[in-house]
Amino acid sequence: MKVLLLGSHMHYNLEHYVFMNLVKLGHEVEFYGYKKKLSRFADPIRMAITRSKLVRDVANLFWLNKINDEIKRVAEAFYPDLVLSIKGEAVKPETIEWIKDKLGAKTALWYPDDPRFFNSLVKYIAPSYDHVFTASEKAISMYKEIGCEKVHFLPFACEPTVHKKLSSSGKRSISNNLDVVFVGTYTQRRSGLIKALEEAGIKVEVYGPYWRYFKGSNNVHDGVYGPEMVKVFNSAEVVLNIHMKDDLPYKVNMRTFEAAGCGSFLLTDKSYGLEKMFICGSELACYEDENELIELAKYYLEHKDERTKIGGRGKERAYREHTYEERVKRLLNVIGEL
Repeated sequence: MKVLLLGSHMHYNLEHYVFMNLVKLGHEVEFYGYKKKLSRFADPIRMAITRSKLVRDVANLFWLNKINDEIKRVAEAFYPDLVLSIKGEAVKPETIEWIKDKLGAKTALWYPDDPRFFNSLVKYIAPSYDHVFTASEKAISMYKEIGCEKVHFLPFACEPTVHKKLSSSGKRSISNNLDVVFVGTYTQRRSGLIKALEEAGIKVEVYGPYWRYFKGSNNVHDGVYGPEMVKVFNSAEVVLNIHMKDDLPYKVNMRTFEAAGCGSFLLTDKSYGLEKMFICGSELACYEDENELIELAKYYLEHKDERTKIGGRGKERAYREHTYEERVKRLLNVIGEL
């Protein structure tokens, strides 16, 4: 099958892992990435058009119309059986309708950030697709309310060729032993929990964007991705996961599966749907508030054998049930193209 994959870019992100596994499953895949078309301000532009329809309408004049004309040219030359959009923030509904009418291709949107941008972006673009896949089972009803009939739950996963246990020689070289590591973007909630750990005497190394701009952010580093993130996870006694505030009641985030795939001991907040994916206390450890986070961090830092066993069981579960190969197979089965 010929698949045209539309997304921002490929760098150890959802687009990258979907592309890898479509190819692995024997499909002919063309990727069109629009991040490079958005000038050197690509990231702020992408965030702005995600958050505001008005900004998106203005962006049509400068970037999006040209991008969508190019998507049409690529699609017409490639003539795909399936067009799959990841997020789809730069893909106009008119372009998807054109692809369906002109080329007869099936179309699907995989939107992983529900429900954060549902009202500013998703409700305007999702109805044009034949199928919609969401990382939040709880968000399915939201899609139904705007007229999307074929909506499916498809959570994040791990990629075993990337997210894996490393030998000692493959781990990141760090001068000091790492107690707790957090990888992710700055938010006030995350900063507050990390500060509480540090005040309790637990050292936390933070990797991610925007932390350096806020007072009290010690032990911070630039963001790490793919193999570099895997090295960091493998060098930590405890990998801390803190969901975005808006995500917590809706879904399990990407980092949960990535850390589990590395065989790391993961200490995570208990997000909606987590206990359907992993067993708390057996395959990872879960906290519900600041006090429990501190208590569990102190306990497990002193119990290496338990950490090792839990991390191992988490990895086994992730590789057995939560890989991107399994997710892509499910997506294609649902669409009827496998």
